[in-house]
Amino acid sequence: MSRVIKWGILGLGKIAHKFVNDLQLVADCELEAVASSSASRAADFADQYGADRFYSNYEDLYTDPKVEIIYIASLNQDHFAHALAAMQNKKAVLCEKPLAINHNQVVELIRCAKTHNTFLMEGLWTRFNPTFEQLEQWIVQGEIGTMRYLNATFSFNGLEYGVDSRLFNPYKGGGSLLDIGIYPLFLAYQLLGMPNSLQASAIKFATGVDVQTALILTYDKVQALLYSSFSHHEDMRATICGEAGEIYLDSRWHETGKINLVKEGKGFSEEFEFLGKGYSYEILEVNQCLREGKLESSKWSLQNSLDLINLMDQVREQIGMKFPME
Repeated sequence: MSRVIKWGILGLGKIAHKFVNDLQLVADCELEAVASSSASRAADFADQYGADRFYSNYEDLYTDPKVEIIYIASLNQDHFAHALAAMQNKKAVLCEKPLAINHNQVVELIRCAKTHNTFLMEGLWTRFNPTFEQLEQWIVQGEIGTMRYLNATFSFNGLEYGVDSRLFNPYKGGGSLLDIGIYPLFLAYQLLGMPNSLQASAIKFATGVDVQTALILTYDKVQALLYSSFSHHEDMRATICGEAGEIYLDSRWHETGKINLVKEGKGFSEEFEFLGKGYSYEILEVNQCLREGKLESSKWSLQNSLDLINLMDQVREQIGMKFPME
């Protein structure tokens, strides 16, 4: 039996519910404690998922001696402060994406992790699922030859949530880029690396954040066309084309269990049945890292997070979007 990893969760909104459902499917780890700014929400969450303890403030979670790692599931604008405080109290951290809202904040989090000798990882769950592993395997094996084109989008009608939604609030790190545009950008970066050039265009909401953003990333032999939007629903597929074939990730590509390879006029498919929703795979990665005494994941490193936030900073500079807290 492996060493049991004791988890805490900070911020108990929708994504925390999805995460903890998967956490309970993973062997040799336990939900130890949860924290929210709302005492009633913390109590209800702990009761629903069987946490031993709940707190109506975050400091008690940071200092809980039985908690080894804290999953940060708060709003975008709070990721930096919450992850920083957790690491200053010697807690390992898995922070929901984006790791922070800009380059300087990510640099400071990495510095803090190294200073306090603590594990830190950004929660880009797509990176760890079996479908994505298959995608990378096909590319490395040369199944589609030299890559020439990538297309990925992420859209939903956020207007249905109302104009007062956090999605459109600059004080809450709103806008499509940080919330969902990070997924297409991650896909291009993970498969192709840092581009030679990046062009960004956006349509702004009345509050100043981007409601739609389109990107062109140019490499030596590849172009990546990426798009994110809160203005409409869409069938979200991803396409990766090479000189010898194509790969298609079915809708919704960032969480799909089905991947298709087309080459020489023939199609091949692989379909995976996920353990839970799919957060389980990043949980397994974190647990393994902690058991091995690692301070970062080799699959999604701190440098990867730094590169990704640098790309998002470039996008925001081009579209003229700055958050008030900056």
